[in-house]
Parts: sequence; structure tokens; C-alpha cells
Amino acid sequence: MTGGTPRIAVVGTGWWSANHHVPSLAQYDGAELVALCDPQRDRARSLADQHDVPQVVTDLDALLALGPDGVVIATPHVTHHELASRALDAGVHVLLEKPMTTSAATAADLVLRAERAGVHLAIGYTDQYSPTAALVRRAVREDIGDLVQVMAEFSSATEPLFARAEAGEHGDSAADQHPDTYAADAGGGQAHTQLTHLMGMVLWVTDREVAEVAAFTDHRGLDVDVDDVAALRFAGGGTGVVTSTGMAGDANGVRHSVRFLGTRGTVDLDMVTGIARVRRGDGTVATITPPPHEPDDRTWAPARRFADLIAGRADNPAPARPAAAAAACIESLLESARTRAFVRVPPLPPAPATTGAPAHPTRGDL
Repeated sequence: MTGGTPRIAVVGTGWWSANHHVPSLAQYDGAELVALCDPQRDRARSLADQHDVPQVVTDLDALLALGPDGVVIATPHVTHHELASRALDAGVHVLLEKPMTTSAATAADLVLRAERAGVHLAIGYTDQYSPTAALVRRAVREDIGDLVQVMAEFSSATEPLFARAEAGEHGDSAADQHPDTYAADAGGGQAHTQLTHLMGMVLWVTDREVAEVAAFTDHRGLDVDVDDVAALRFAGGGTGVVTSTGMAGDANGVRHSVRFLGTRGTVDLDMVTGIARVRRGDGTVATITPPPHEPDDRTWAPARRFADLIAGRADNPAPARPAAAAAACIESLLESARTRAFVRVPPLPPAPATTGAPAHPTRGDL
């Protein structure tokens, strides 16, 4: 649709939806929040009553029968592909929480389904919805020459959450993060839950895929990875190193940063503050700063931007192809750590000719 007010439904009423997607849409004039979907009807009904959402259903078929223009899917990682593929095949636009999926094959499948259906598929990488992110992307592509290297870190305090998941805790209240959704069998671990943010940003900004990865992980006695470090080689040129840990402790240890080094300058991005510094080869330095309301509103931005995207009022700052490339990288990173070997990362498939979308660039000399 173009113009008008899109009808949006939310699939999954856990902690993230209850505190971000649902209130964001309920309080936004640019969207009509028409339904919530969750197999836990009582939880969904309680949230719907808080925000005056008219419909509650317990399965996706019933939700799609209501005819929404778009659905926001915020469910455990391992359910993403099945739910998103059904919505896309029904011709419904999708905002899918990160990680897009937990494998290269399923991520690529969603990309092709969306392109064949001619519908939008956006991913909930919150940092890419910051107003500064697009400026960083432009600076990396236009101001610093050819990409030489990426150095990136995503340190967070997730280890206690993974430990609670392994202990079998559920966290049923809307104020809790529902630890069981971060368990090993649900696609948990630092790479899928945290490093994916970093790789999503890097691959969107640089318009690169990862061609090859060598990695180590440390599980620190748990079933899931807690510490990750990887060396990368990008298709099309450039190398990189990324690190991520769930052992950052209190807020003082949290750091989400990326340095993009080019042949004619650098861009340093602090993803927490949204501040970036561009240093050009001619000696000039520019600072990119977020608006005063950032970053507090950033977690509410994806759902609203999704509504605007459907209505034709905005572009997609977290498109599916870079997110699928991130999923492929994460899968290969974990394989590399498990096998202690260099791993080639599966390339994305070309766009279907019927969509009119440009074919994906070749990966160059691998």
C-alpha cells in the first residue's frame, strides 16, 4: 500500500514485544494495531487490554485471516523461518526480530520469498534505525576510500541470562526477559543474540558479505557460546576482526563499537551512543551525533518505521539481504569454532529476475 494507515499485527507477546513493539505501535498515529498473536492467550489478552488492541488469536493462520498489511514477529529465534515464510507467502509485509534466522539456508529462503512476493522484509536491528546510522553508511561508502579493515566489539552482560536459561527459568512476567527463549535449543548464545547486531550493522554499512571466517568461542561451562572472536575476509575486498562477550558485567563494561578503516580515512562508530567520528585523508574530522531524544527511543523505532515503510513514507534501514549475510556469517563462525578450521561462508543467492531487483554482486576472486 502507499499512503493511508497500515493495519499491523504482532506475533509474540513476550518481554520485547510487551515493552517495545506493542506500546510503540499502540501510541503511533501512523499505524493501526489490530491484533496480537501468541499461544499463551492469557498473556496476549492481558497485553491487548493494556493497549486497547481489539483482537487476540493463538495461531498464525487465524491472524493472517484477519487481513493485516504487515506483521511484526518477535518470537524465539528457531521459530522465525517458519512463521515469517508463511506470512511472506500470504503477501504480508514482515518485520522480523533479530537474528533473522539461525542458518544461512533459512535466511536466504526468506530473502527469496520476500522478493518473489514483492513485499517488504525488515529486520529488528535497532541500531540501524538510529538517524546516525544512515550517515555512517554514507561516510563509509563515500568518504574513506576503499575498505581495508573492520575492527569491531560487542560486549554485553548476557551471561547471567544464558545461565538462567540453562537452569530452566521461564520468567513469565512482562518485566522479565523470558530466559528460556535464550536456551541452546531455542537458538540462544552470544553469537545469535548479540554478535548478530554487530554483523548486521557491518554488512549493511559496507555492502559486503563475509567470504571466509576463522573463529574461537568459549562457553564458560554453559551449553551456549558466551565469548566469540573471529577473523573475517570480506567478498569484494577487506578483512576484519570481531569480538563479542557476555561477560561485560555492569553497564560500565558494555561496549558496542566499530572502526571502518579505508584507504583515505576512518569512521569510528559507538553504537551505544550513536556518535560517530569521520576522519578523512585530508585531515578533516567530522562528528556525527544523534538527535536529543536518541538513543532512548531507538527500541520503539523499528515498529514505527515498518508501518511507514508499508505506507511508502520511509525506506528500509535494516533490509533482509545484509541480515541474511549476517546469519550466514554467524553460522559459519560457530562452525569454525567447533571444527577449528577456516570456513567458507555461503553466498547469498541472486535476486529472482521477476522482481526487477538487481542481482547480487559477484563475490569476486575467492
